[in-house]
Amino acid sequence: MQSIHSLPVDPDRLHAIAGKWGTPTYVYMEDMIRERCLLLKNLFPNFPVSWLYAVKANDNPHILKIIANEGFGFDTVSYEEVLLCLKLGTNPGDIFYTENNMTDVEMHCAAKQGVVLNIGSIGRLKSFCEAYPKSECSIRIKPDISDGHHAKVDTGNQDSKFGIRLDLVSEAVGIASESQVQISGIHAHIGSGIREPENLLTEIEVLLEASEKLRDLKFINFGGGMPIPYRNDERSFDLNRFAKMASERFRSFLDNINRPFSFYFEPGRWVVGPAGILLTQVNTVKDQGRKLFLGTDTGFNHLLRPALYDSYHEIVNISADPENRMQSYHVAGNICESGDILGFDRTLPESKSGDYLAILDAGAYGMTMASHYNRRALPAEVLITKEGYHKTIRKRKTPDETVDGFLSDTGMIRMDEKDGAV
Repeated sequence: MQSIHSLPVDPDRLHAIAGKWGTPTYVYMEDMIRERCLLLKNLFPNFPVSWLYAVKANDNPHILKIIANEGFGFDTVSYEEVLLCLKLGTNPGDIFYTENNMTDVEMHCAAKQGVVLNIGSIGRLKSFCEAYPKSECSIRIKPDISDGHHAKVDTGNQDSKFGIRLDLVSEAVGIASESQVQISGIHAHIGSGIREPENLLTEIEVLLEASEKLRDLKFINFGGGMPIPYRNDERSFDLNRFAKMASERFRSFLDNINRPFSFYFEPGRWVVGPAGILLTQVNTVKDQGRKLFLGTDTGFNHLLRPALYDSYHEIVNISADPENRMQSYHVAGNICESGDILGFDRTLPESKSGDYLAILDAGAYGMTMASHYNRRALPAEVLITKEGYHKTIRKRKTPDETVDGFLSDTGMIRMDEKDGAV
């Protein structure tokens, strides 16, 4: 049954946003983002733990500025993300760049910017050491620990493309030593949306053990992957229990070293996921015999997770009378693909064309994975500020603007321009 109480925003406010900005529109809550940042910052009060927000979860500049203001650095996975953070005024030392099959050009650009470069292969480490002797870097290892909400985001397993094998860490140390490069950091990431918190604790043990081979080590980055509950019956990740168990291991490690040291985590989804909603409007109610469909004005071009990962997002009809009789619907997108289903067999109050739906927990891996597939425009993005105002943080382009931009990018001109009609 639909649970209107699970909405993090009053339905009337969402109606007002949909009425003013139209749909589809992503809506984010600044207060919730700040509260979640503060929760994390208070987890390890007696330990040198810092937080690096994973930019790929949501890279809207307004969101990044909020998180930076809360004292977070940034975890980046492309040079473009590095540039975005730098152009927002981030100190290069607060940017952690985990490369993945990077080019030489990307390596040189990142190195010249002074960001922390996290290297994930022996070949790239050799290239870096040859180009930048007497410098520093971090290395990413493959911990052979399997977890994540889907096989496609399980990044630490034995067959993963990510990281340097544990048995090659000594070789990595030798390569660095030849060029007098200090491996000052070590990193791993086992998956996104970790299902078993114990696996994150196991990864901590693996990294602490691997660190014994690295005499120049200044920090360990344990990655991220802290999950959020997408269903009403899912339990939240017990942060306090996790912090208590991790603290015991941190204390033992720090007691055995006699130098300044830092620990890092990379929460992305956990910070912004619950703070985002995708608003969409029902355009079509269609009885296909065995199934009833609600056809919407959004699709997997705006929220890819259900199609890509079989992910679940709760869907709430914020327009229908909750006293309406309940119906089971497939909630479908407007993309010309059979796989464009945002939710299967959702029990909602009887719905009609014009109703607004709120797709919950869409703040992470929503807009950052959106595309112009079918040449459709991207959604608008609206921020509910901590003062309670509604603020546009990305405008929706009109169909003309979307197509004209595409033509311009491809070096074409409009036919009416060619004919001199503009």
